[in-house]
Amino acid sequence: IERHRAEQARRAAEAREQAARDDLAFLLNASTALSSDLDAPQTLHRLATACVPRLAPLGTVDVVEGGRVRRVATAAPTRHQQDLLASHIPVYDADDDAVARVLASGVTEVARRTPSGPGPWRELGVTGYVCLPLLDRGTAFGAVTLLSTGEHAFDGHTVALAEELTRRAALAARNARQYTHRAALARDLQAGLLLPDLPRVPGAEVATYYHPAGEGLDIGGDFYDVFPLEGDRWAFLLGDVCGRGAIAATTTALVRHTARAVAPLLPGPEAVVTAVNQALINRPAGHGTGFVTLVYGRLTPTDHGLEVELVRAGHTMPLHLDARGTVRTVDVPGALLGIGPETHLTAHRLLLRPDESLLLYTDGITEARDADGEQFGEDRLAAALAGAPPRTGPHHVVETLTRAVRDFTGDHGIDDDQAALVLTATRPGK
Repeated sequence: IERHRAEQARRAAEAREQAARDDLAFLLNASTALSSDLDAPQTLHRLATACVPRLAPLGTVDVVEGGRVRRVATAAPTRHQQDLLASHIPVYDADDDAVARVLASGVTEVARRTPSGPGPWRELGVTGYVCLPLLDRGTAFGAVTLLSTGEHAFDGHTVALAEELTRRAALAARNARQYTHRAALARDLQAGLLLPDLPRVPGAEVATYYHPAGEGLDIGGDFYDVFPLEGDRWAFLLGDVCGRGAIAATTTALVRHTARAVAPLLPGPEAVVTAVNQALINRPAGHGTGFVTLVYGRLTPTDHGLEVELVRAGHTMPLHLDARGTVRTVDVPGALLGIGPETHLTAHRLLLRPDESLLLYTDGITEARDADGEQFGEDRLAAALAGAPPRTGPHHVVETLTRAVRDFTGDHGIDDDQAALVLTATRPGK
């Protein structure tokens, strides 16, 4: 008898140990699925799928949006049952609805009966339920409802397992929502630092390109602008701020707005960039101390094309693409901005004849790397542009540039923002 009891105790202990391992494996696999990407709706859909049939025959997930409850996921063995679950939407402030009560209290509710309030309970054969809150720092933003049918019943162990899974799902959903909000904020701020729409410049066609590094969570430091001056002249600029994030955004705004403010009042590009440099030196320490590279110029439409006068302050050298497809480097000396009072700027003048282009770009393009770590470089950029058909517009120049970089880097992600501005002289009357 004693040996029999000992054997029973051993088997019971092994069964409990195996059950614990199964629970741990279930939570581990479910957690991996829940955090597989940063998409909140998909996370909640995976939560419903993980619960059924492991924890219950049927399951739903509801969230609060705009003061209303929205059903975002259902799980059931058949399509008909899923459709019945999807057709029932709880009422946010209804006292007789389990979801509404759990959203208000933030406490799990368990019952061995049909849920109170209207619903397809009879058609589904529901005999019991457990409703669990999805909490974000103590406040319920949604609820998971698991439904029993037939002989299935919830015990304390299943409820505890469901609560742990729901807690993990809420954390994964919160992280996904924060990621989405942060990415949207970064996109909105970045859009505010770039031109929303390209202006129509007489005698010229303009094309731009911008591609942020990483996942777009930080505001990049690359920027460009084109704006009118008096006397049919236009100003253009493209630059790169050292760093990323809010400080880079502050510096970008300072450069752009300073240039726009002083350009109509000063005689030429040298004076404008000198004023920008002084504004950078005078900025408060809390607004950043990083340097800026910049190409700034102005263009004037003439009967022979576009007269361009520009200065380069430590930036990558512009490229002049003539109508025969020849690519020439515009080598103009000039120091980085925001470092000291001396800029050592020299103005450079050139004429863009009809169908000729001026390309400004940031170092994120030439420093793009392939899988082996080799940089794209200025030579490959010039070769790609020289191989393009001559007399093409600015949009084709951008397409040629970006395609060459993509072909070189392959699946390797970019480590720095990429921006380009192309100005092409048009034929008279176009």
